[in-house]
Amino acid sequence: MVTATQQQRFDVIVIGSGIGGLTVAALLSKLYRKRVLVLEQHFTAGGFTHTFERKGKFSWDVGLHYVGDMGEGSTGKAVFNYLTNSNLQWHKMPDPFEKFIYPDFTFEVYSDPDRYQADLIQRFPQEQFAIQRYFKDIQKAAFWFGMHSMLELFPRWLHPLLRPAIRSFGAIAKQTTQQYLEQHFQNVHLRALLASQWGDYGLPPSRSCFGIHSVIVSHYLKGGWYPVGGAKAIAQSIIPVIERSGGTVLTQRRVTEILLDSGTAVGVKAQRTAKPQADLETYYASIVVSDTGAFNTYLKLIPSNYPLVERQAIQTFPKGSSMVTVYLGLNESPQRLGFQGENHWIYTTYDHETIAQNSLISSNYLPKFCYLSFPSLKDPLAREHTAEIIAHVDYDFFSQWREQPWRRRGSEYTELKAQITQSLIQLVESHYPGFQNLIEYAELSTPLTVEHFDASDRGAIYGIPCIPERLDQSWIGVRTPIKNLYLTGADTFSPGIMGAMMGGVKTAGILNGAFGFFKIMARIMRESA
Repeated sequence: MVTATQQQRFDVIVIGSGIGGLTVAALLSKLYRKRVLVLEQHFTAGGFTHTFERKGKFSWDVGLHYVGDMGEGSTGKAVFNYLTNSNLQWHKMPDPFEKFIYPDFTFEVYSDPDRYQADLIQRFPQEQFAIQRYFKDIQKAAFWFGMHSMLELFPRWLHPLLRPAIRSFGAIAKQTTQQYLEQHFQNVHLRALLASQWGDYGLPPSRSCFGIHSVIVSHYLKGGWYPVGGAKAIAQSIIPVIERSGGTVLTQRRVTEILLDSGTAVGVKAQRTAKPQADLETYYASIVVSDTGAFNTYLKLIPSNYPLVERQAIQTFPKGSSMVTVYLGLNESPQRLGFQGENHWIYTTYDHETIAQNSLISSNYLPKFCYLSFPSLKDPLAREHTAEIIAHVDYDFFSQWREQPWRRRGSEYTELKAQITQSLIQLVESHYPGFQNLIEYAELSTPLTVEHFDASDRGAIYGIPCIPERLDQSWIGVRTPIKNLYLTGADTFSPGIMGAMMGGVKTAGILNGAFGFFKIMARIMRESA
């Protein structure tokens, strides 16, 4: 093997700079003084927490639209404070912070779980008992999902004792969300209403496990927050922590292969995306952590001639969903139309399954659902006003242009994007007259955009989908069959910014040995007190 120079050798290599990768890198740097190299294929670090600008003034987030559990004394706030040395501030969204819009009613959600429950009972009094039970059940199912995700943290000799205990109260979490709702609620409008946030985990009720639904609903019971300075402030606040221990974050480096020596991960090869003809760069470390997801790690980065029984199961596992996003630059504040920074979930039907199956596109490009968000109203430092309209879509509708380069996919693709953009704007306009008059700039991203920048399988923004079958897969987790190769991020815990971040804490904990996660969390909570 070629001897690595000091510049090529690090204590740990992290592939990908999403929040999971940055979290594990920062923890290893801060707690154990590890020299960590983070390699990012994009020209901007941060994964789904990065932002971009147009016309020198408009700025949008690409994945972080709001975060829950960021109140004082919360676990999420404590972890972020530790990762950033308290250099990241959070702005709470106004109440109501969510609005669910259906054909004949709008329901507002406030950052008070007691009021949320009371408002539901007031609107559906005949379902009072079921509503009260629902709020208890989501806490139980969310707790179970977390316990199931953390089983890997305990020494293997404890697993035979823990598995039966976890399995004994996991039935409610492993059923689908649809099964739970149909079993406990009679009113179809109430069933639809309770499933309104399925876009936050990317699966309609018939596919999602009730555990992940409960995790997301519980996560937002006390409201939503947004990082001051926009999502980019997250990476900007974490990277200095990594650099302080001699580590570095390199962008425009696409890892092409994980190097193995006698079945042990010893480094990576990377291509400079800005200079694809240049020789591959080689970096070495005693630990390699992948934040690129189970699919990319097992099927693309581990050499194909290395035997892995997991490959077939991962290849054939159901795929996650992707999305289109219309990024809008506005010529004046949307507050003129009454918006205050809350999220708007606009549904044209109560049937979430129809929405998911049609996935936006029909013969005349009429969307059945969209999510409306205002980054500029959430961020007190925003210079210009912006909005985003998001809808989940089927990747296959765009796959014919997959091999064509970004921004050069031809006129037919461009015309389709224009039609989709206009149809989504019209959906918002039909509910909020005058909205389109605020628009100065519009740009649409598709699943191909997500795939290009994130390298995710088919542009799946939430990684391996949280269907009930996911809970039985041995390859979901931090450890891999290859010595010194570990995973982090959403596929090791749960989807979303907070789930991916806790996946990073989980990975750092496992690298710290027995009960390492609990030691790390104890230190974080102690220092945040």
